[in-house]
Amino acid sequence: MRESLEKHDGFAHNRARWDWASTADYAYLISGASTLEQSDRSGWIDACRVADSCPGYRDATILEWGSGSGRVTQYLCRMFRRTHAVDIAGGMLSLIAERRLPDLTLHQTDGAGLAPGIVVDVVYSYLCWMHNRKEDLPAILRTCRSILKPTGKLLFQLPVYDEPREPQAFSDVACWTPREFLDLADETGFSVARMTASAGAFAMDAVGANHFELHEWRPRSDSPPRPNGDACGTGTSP
Repeated sequence: MRESLEKHDGFAHNRARWDWASTADYAYLISGASTLEQSDRSGWIDACRVADSCPGYRDATILEWGSGSGRVTQYLCRMFRRTHAVDIAGGMLSLIAERRLPDLTLHQTDGAGLAPGIVVDVVYSYLCWMHNRKEDLPAILRTCRSILKPTGKLLFQLPVYDEPREPQAFSDVACWTPREFLDLADETGFSVARMTASAGAFAMDAVGANHFELHEWRPRSDSPPRPNGDACGTGTSP
């Protein structure tokens, strides 16, 4: 399948392509790993970064948005009291289910929606939202805002550069300018506790120093959450 020649058409495009990726050993390759075992080991490092940002994580609940095949999820399940894994691709969730992880609930999203009743201390997303069109991300973030406790936090990776960029295909990268990033937080009901930006413009052969770093947002008390999934319907649990 020649994804490089296809236009990025939003959530339906992402779902079809990541379902394909779940059957083609593609999911672990984008993490920079050459084998599934190497990819799984790298997930431990990323999970520890999350735990370091969450004092008292042993008693906390976490939702990972864009869990993929469970590279990081498998460790979050053993660190946090309860873990929710969300992905747009049913194929990816099937791969997680095969791991038989403890204290884990799987949810397939239609793009931005989730089934009602989820409340968590932490929402985490890594190497996921940068593959969405910019116009699609606010709906996802409003859902995240709606499921977070008032004292909760959103930890996520999103490339921020001086020069903006739109993704052209499912594995391509969107880049936000600092101004766009701050406006996005304000629009979706968050305050920015930490922003990590890179200078210049993104290039595949010249990735910025902070490209893979985590941002931290907190729910704003003056912005009441909307019902989750309000923009794109309700997600379902497989």
